[in-house]
Amino acid sequence: MKESAAPVVPDPTSPLPKSRQVREMFARIAPTYDLLNRLLSLGVDQRWRAYAVERLTVPSPARVLDLCGGTGDFAGQLLRKRPRDTVHVADFCEPMLRKARERFGTEHGVTCGDALRLPFEDGSFDSALCGFGVRNWSDLEAGLLETRRVLRIGGEFALLDFFRAGTSLSDRFGRFYVHKVLPFVGGLVSGNREAYRYLADSMDGFCSVDQFVRRAEGVGFSVKIRKRFFLGLCWLLVLERR
Repeated sequence: MKESAAPVVPDPTSPLPKSRQVREMFARIAPTYDLLNRLLSLGVDQRWRAYAVERLTVPSPARVLDLCGGTGDFAGQLLRKRPRDTVHVADFCEPMLRKARERFGTEHGVTCGDALRLPFEDGSFDSALCGFGVRNWSDLEAGLLETRRVLRIGGEFALLDFFRAGTSLSDRFGRFYVHKVLPFVGGLVSGNREAYRYLADSMDGFCSVDQFVRRAEGVGFSVKIRKRFFLGLCWLLVLERR
């Protein structure tokens, strides 16, 4: 496929805010997003999501928010494991949400909204999920505070994401994969290699998992689970709202 000539990754020289640049990027790759997740991870991303859901200890039925939920992939995994839960998918990219609406119809909620300004009341949810979206927040502390606000006391926040790699051999191999393999394959299938270069660039510009944990604890979360996957690049964190 021919690559798009338009810029689709956050550009510090652009007059557009990062949030708008990221939203436009995901709008462009929305049609092939789920397919590429399966292809680029060899299906392992589904096991990561299933593992995360299985670690939730909040009793079912529960009210669960899927933050940066996109096509509803994480929410779908939740409902396969916990069919009595009620899920609400929130994402600021409307094209990503079209598949979520097809998946869930009117049985579950789907909202186009920003994770930094959620349209929900305090303590609305028992749990929250976020699959590979925290790294895209333009203000990490604001996103953590907003997530904490909409969770009840004792509520859980399970997130999967790629944090800045360390210097070990496995970390260096993982960085090679995301810097070279992901952009090549992602560009081949989606026609937009720059969008998949963003994954590597956003990892390099993100905090380490230790730094993230300190910031989460600083705004009122405690860490219940910390699990490393895939060469140390992907982590599961389950946080509890104090």
